[in-house]
Amino acid sequence: MTVMNEDRRANRREKKGAKELLRIGLKVWFYRKDRLPPIEERALQIANQGLRDAIKTKAISSKELEKKARILDDALRKSGGHYYHKKNWVENVEMFLVAAIVILGIRSFFVQPFIIPTNSMYPSFYGMTPHVYEDETPNFLERGADKLLLGASHYRMEAESSGTLYLVLQNGSSHRYVQANFPNGRFFIIPTMVREYVFEIGGKEHSIKVPAEFDMDELLSKKFAGIENLRDLPMVIAQDESLSRGRLKLSERKFVKGEIPLAFDVLLGDALFVDRMSYNFITPKAGDPIVFRTASIDRFNYELGTKTFSQIGEDKYYIKRLVGEPGDKLEMRVPESIFTNGTDVRKGVPGILFRNGQHINGCNAFEQNRKQTNFFAESFKDELISGYPGYRADGLLSNRSILKVPHKNDSDNPTGLNGYFAMGDNSTDSLDGRAWGFVPENELVGRALFVYYPFTQRWGLSE
Repeated sequence: MTVMNEDRRANRREKKGAKELLRIGLKVWFYRKDRLPPIEERALQIANQGLRDAIKTKAISSKELEKKARILDDALRKSGGHYYHKKNWVENVEMFLVAAIVILGIRSFFVQPFIIPTNSMYPSFYGMTPHVYEDETPNFLERGADKLLLGASHYRMEAESSGTLYLVLQNGSSHRYVQANFPNGRFFIIPTMVREYVFEIGGKEHSIKVPAEFDMDELLSKKFAGIENLRDLPMVIAQDESLSRGRLKLSERKFVKGEIPLAFDVLLGDALFVDRMSYNFITPKAGDPIVFRTASIDRFNYELGTKTFSQIGEDKYYIKRLVGEPGDKLEMRVPESIFTNGTDVRKGVPGILFRNGQHINGCNAFEQNRKQTNFFAESFKDELISGYPGYRADGLLSNRSILKVPHKNDSDNPTGLNGYFAMGDNSTDSLDGRAWGFVPENELVGRALFVYYPFTQRWGLSE
């Protein structure tokens, strides 16, 4: 009984291989029958038919099936051309090329993956965010799990000498941009720009390199001083000529050699799919979380004569909230009591956004930002109630100034293109249309559709 089962299994495997050989044989005959000499074409046809009949015969022996397969194999070797016999690596390359073409087609016309680097849309979407460890740091397995589920990259600084902790300023800045090569480059292969922070402990310098989009200033301020701005820390000038650069004293505590003054994870920003298809059939609407390219934004606003406050100067993908459609009139109104309460206005004066004379609506972010500004005006407290900081009157949307979004039919629009106005939900930390102006319609990529990674409560359809 066991021998019979083995024979059946072997026969099934051989039939599977014979079917694959027949598939190739029929393919070769179909593509080359007009170019083959009559004798070879006839031999190939007979070999194909012989193997096909053998496969259909239920009681055929393995030996007979192998004989028919060898006849077809010999015929293919003579007349198969570049279709036969192919090496496995050639077939694999073809498979990968076809897969790549399919993926590129999907990316170009349907959905495109996009990773959010900054927190300009927080808390609707997360950019790279830190998780600081105060006591115990994660072990190898815990770091692996965090990497898999949250896209977390772990950073730690171990004191190589004993002393006070300082942040060394570099040309007056908290950091500098340097190029990272293997193994710290993008995907460990492609050189990429990173931020380098240099610390000093007991006269010895230590450095940490983080992604260029990750701003570590607030992390350092909150961890070591409980404040939000590094500029509020005391400046210390070193007496030693070898350490003549300015330094910020981060802590009064004396760290000992081998201690870990700083350990944290950088959690990957939300990875989402962008719907590239819909805007081919419907117009973008206020409230949409839109992704767009920045390549021609500076030129577009220059031709419009927009009095911008900054330029982008590079071609990148941005994600912002669409707040103004072509022809809309936008206005930021600051409640009078904002100026008399305890609101911290260093990041802009809170205001309420109006669209065409009405409170802007169309998504939860609009409502939450309006509620936050009203809370500032009515409670005389400087605290957040939902994570949204309230829109800020700044730049092109300063208090009570009306901003018209360009329409392609406007007499003063020489571009012939519609414009759109976009802002970040996290208005206090967003460089958006208030600074660099309008987005031309040809730069719109699509609407944020679905957050597919990391696996958090934000996983799912985008809002």
